Amino acid sequence: MIRKTRFLLTALILIVAFGANSANAQTVSFRNFTSFLDIVPGVDFFASSRETIAPYEAAVAAAMEKVKHLLGDDLPKGAIFICTNQTQVDSLYEPVVIRQGYSWVLISTTPEVRMRAQLDSMKAQMGDNIPEEILQRINTQLRDAASSVTPQAVSNMTRNVAFAILQVITSDEYFQFRSSRVEDVGKSALQDWLDIGIGAYVSGDKSSVRYLQDNIDMMFPIDDVLIMPRPFVASSTTGGGQGGQGMTMMGGGGQMPKISGGGQGGGGGRQQGQGGAPKSKPDGGGGQPRVLPKDEQDRLLFDGQAISFFDFFMEKHGIEKTRELIKFSSEGKESWDYVARPDVMGRDFSKIETEWLEYLGKISIPDPKPKSKVQQ
Repeated sequence: MIRKTRFLLTALILIVAFGANSANAQTVSFRNFTSFLDIVPGVDFFASSRETIAPYEAAVAAAMEKVKHLLGDDLPKGAIFICTNQTQVDSLYEPVVIRQGYSWVLISTTPEVRMRAQLDSMKAQMGDNIPEEILQRINTQLRDAASSVTPQAVSNMTRNVAFAILQVITSDEYFQFRSSRVEDVGKSALQDWLDIGIGAYVSGDKSSVRYLQDNIDMMFPIDDVLIMPRPFVASSTTGGGQGGQGMTMMGGGGQMPKISGGGQGGGGGRQQGQGGAPKSKPDGGGGQPRVLPKDEQDRLLFDGQAISFFDFFMEKHGIEKTRELIKFSSEGKESWDYVARPDVMGRDFSKIETEWLEYLGKISIPDPKPKSKVQQ
C-alpha cells in the first residue's frame, strides 16, 4: 500500500510539472510587447498590436511553407519582434529571447522608429538650429512612414526568415544566432549563392535579377559564382537598402540603379569598362546622381546571378535534385561538385552558362519603380 501511494504521488508530481511547463510554453511574454503565439505555425510574433503584425502574417506563413518545401517539415521555431517605438527596441536582449526556447529571433524596427532616432541625433548635435524646411520634410516622412508597411519591408522579412532558419539548421553554433547576423550568409554551411537563391525563392524578391539583366556585360563567370563568397559591402555604402526591416539588406530595397559608362574595374567581373565611375539613377530632387560604389555593383550582380541560377537549376532538375543539392552543400561539400555530376549538369560550364543565359533572357522582372532618366 505504501509503495502504491508513493507511485501515485510521483505520478501526480510529474503530471503537475508537465502541466506547468505546457502552460509556460503558451504564455511566453516580453515587457512592452503583446504576444501573438502560433498565428503562423513555427513562428511567434511580438508587437504592440495585432494590427502591427497583420501585414506580415500571410507572407511569413507562405515563406514557412516554401522553406518546408525545400528543407522538410521539422523546422526550428523562431520569434519575430516588430518594434514601433524606441522603448521596445531598448527593452530587447536577444539571449533572453533564446532562453525562452526559440532557435532564432528577428527584430524589425519600422521606418518611423529609425527616422525618429535620426531626428533625435540631429537635435542632439544641432539643438534648435535645424532648418525649418528639413524639419517639415522629416515630419512629412514620419507621417507617411507611420501610415503604411511597404511591400519591400514584407519581402525583406520573409527573406530574413529563410536566412535565419538556414543559419540555425546548417551551423553547429546555431545557439549563437543573432538577428544582426541575418545578412551574414557566411554563418550558413551552404555556399553563398545557395543562401541567396533560397532567400529569394522564399521571399519572391527578384529585383537583383533585373539589375543583372540591365548590366549583363558586367557579370561574373557563372562557375565563379558557384564557389566565390558573396561580395562584401562596407556599411558606409549600404544606405537605402533596408526596406523597413531595420537591417542592412542589399539587392532588395528600392530601385535598382543601372551602370552607365562604368566598369567593374577589376575584381572578378567578366569585362572592364573604360569610362568613369558608374552612377545610380538621380534622386528625383534635382541633385547629382549618387556614384554607385564598386562593392554594391558586385553584390547586386552576384545576387542576380545566384538567384537566377538557383531558379534555373530548380526548373531544369526539379525539387528532388534541388533538395539533394542543398543537403550536399550543407555537409560542407562544394556545390560545384554536385552541379558538375554527369547525372546533373556535367562539367561543360560553357554549355551550362549558355543555357542559363537563355533562361535569364526569358525572365520578365518589372521595375520596382517607374524609370527615370540616367544622367551620364
